[in-house]
Amino acid sequence: MKFISLAAIIASVAAMVAADSTMIGYACSNTDSVGCKTVKGHNNGLPFAYSCGLGNTITAYMDCTCSSCCQVQGQDAVCLNK
Repeated sequence: MKFISLAAIIASVAAMVAADSTMIGYACSNTDSVGCKTVKGHNNGLPFAYSCGLGNTITAYMDCTCSSCCQVQGQDAVCLNK
């Protein structure tokens, strides 16, 4: 029977969380709007398209793959991955 220490489990979970920093719940400026944003430590500094919901928090997002790919088009924010 194999045993894994509690410290090893906590370290593994912390590493996974740091590697996949979600933007859900992150602050945004205008309720019921969309936009493009960069956040240090997320998506290697590349922008992401997002929807801003109640409480001025991000409710959905998509990581873009280049620095100029994110655009707001009418009521949508999109990643034009080139």
